[in-house]
Amino acid sequence: MIRVAIIDDEKNSREVLKRLILETGIDIDIVGEADSVESGFEIINEVNPDLIFLDVEMLDGTGFGLLEKFEKINFDIIFSTAYDKYAIKAFKYSALDYLLKPINLSELEDAIQKFTEKEKGKGQENLSIKMLLENLRTDSQNKKIALKSATKIDFVFMNKISCLVAQGAYTEVIMNDGEKVLSTNPLKHFNTMFEGSSMFFRISKSSLINLNQIKTFKKSIDIIELDNGEELELARRRRKEFLDTLNLI
Repeated sequence: MIRVAIIDDEKNSREVLKRLILETGIDIDIVGEADSVESGFEIINEVNPDLIFLDVEMLDGTGFGLLEKFEKINFDIIFSTAYDKYAIKAFKYSALDYLLKPINLSELEDAIQKFTEKEKGKGQENLSIKMLLENLRTDSQNKKIALKSATKIDFVFMNKISCLVAQGAYTEVIMNDGEKVLSTNPLKHFNTMFEGSSMFFRISKSSLINLNQIKTFKKSIDIIELDNGEELELARRRRKEFLDTLNLI
């Protein structure tokens, strides 16, 4: 049985989530609920849940602020939030699960299923939470992201990534020192993750590059050479935007 606590400042949201949890048919015991950061901290220490559903925005603070109160996090978390592109991007960077309000039953079932499957990898989950909290305190140049591969998750600084190249349904992430990590996420995942970033630019259907690591642009053949020696082709349809981004037009 999974011992669950729900932390959300909206009573209606808590009631809806409890009803949906019941509808999943999964063996879950809701051992506590709270409506604020302070009461959430108290209830978690009191009931020691396996998993908490944590609202991002609350009247007296945020779910992130609640997590900061713990010296050691010995529970798993599924975040819930109304659409907030900054919060969602933080979850994606950290490979943490989240649910968008209004919560969908099938997505809830998937999130709980992921929790049951990753119980053996709890230490890695705690690393993801630690990284999330660190990212919220640092500027974009020093943020880390999680790279999921078949057997592990690597946590790397964004500014150490040189380029990302599609390999079928996977993505080869190439670091500035030449190290390569094969992520099980498609390039589309990273394109969405880096949307709005001034650091990364999609130069073709199959490649993203770190603009800070461009060494040479060979205009006559549309080839971009990076600091680590990697050479990638710039798609003709991306040429004008690329030059404009670099203020070369």
